[in-house]
Amino acid sequence: MTGFDADWLALREPADGRARDAALRDAAAAHCARSPGEGPVHVVDLACGTGSTLRALAPRIARAQVWTLVDHDPKLLDRARIATASTGAPVEVRTLEADLDGGLDAVLAIDAALVATSAFLDLVSDDWIARLARGLAARARPFYAALSVDGRHACEPPDPLDAAVFAAFDAHQRRDKGLGAALGPLAAQAAADRLAEAGHVVRTAPADWVLDAARPGDAALLAPLLDGWVRAVAETGLVPAAALDAWHARRRTELQAGSLRARVGHLDLWATPRAQRAVGSSTSQSTSSPSA
Repeated sequence: MTGFDADWLALREPADGRARDAALRDAAAAHCARSPGEGPVHVVDLACGTGSTLRALAPRIARAQVWTLVDHDPKLLDRARIATASTGAPVEVRTLEADLDGGLDAVLAIDAALVATSAFLDLVSDDWIARLARGLAARARPFYAALSVDGRHACEPPDPLDAAVFAAFDAHQRRDKGLGAALGPLAAQAAADRLAEAGHVVRTAPADWVLDAARPGDAALLAPLLDGWVRAVAETGLVPAAALDAWHARRRTELQAGSLRARVGHLDLWATPRAQRAVGSSTSQSTSSPSA
């Protein structure tokens, strides 16, 4: 499976924190806080990276917690174990190195009040999402999935090549990342549909990055974001190299001048088993459309 650099994950975390839909995040946290039982509540975090989901949720769960952080990359698990020590929440952290393809069912079998993930669903296939939905439904597990890209990109000032660049980037996102042909920008809605079919009540909400080169933290994120877009588009061959290089140069000039702004669309998802509705769930499926 495709991995991510820990430095990139650290760069994006502030933008992720701003982007997460507060209502869905807090619904997941409230569900955990009110989970039955006297002991710690258990959360399983799929493809945990360096632990950003834990840092987003744990301080909002007003009780003791046990988190099992699952990833295929032992280096990221080591970083996660260290980085989650400063959350201030009463958290016991366990790590599990696992293959989330062949080992998905075993991971879902871990007894937990919540299964969560961030910035991951767009890397997986429709078959993988179907297996996830069946596994969650079979065990009546709620599911919180944040920050799945949904294909909406916009830059200011606009550029004549934007449409071609972002169309090629979306095509690249649908390549196999190690878990089958990735759904890319279709993943979050596919997950919502699959979970609803399996018997979950599903809510979704936009969770967009809104980046401004005039903000130092955003400028530091925009530089590798631009470079990553260009590398991916170049691999597709869908945009002539000379035109792509010129687009990149124009965008880098705008970045250095502090005039570049970008919106990257994401979708957050909160799903609860229909028979055991949790805090923050509605009585029927409710899927909101992301804003343009």
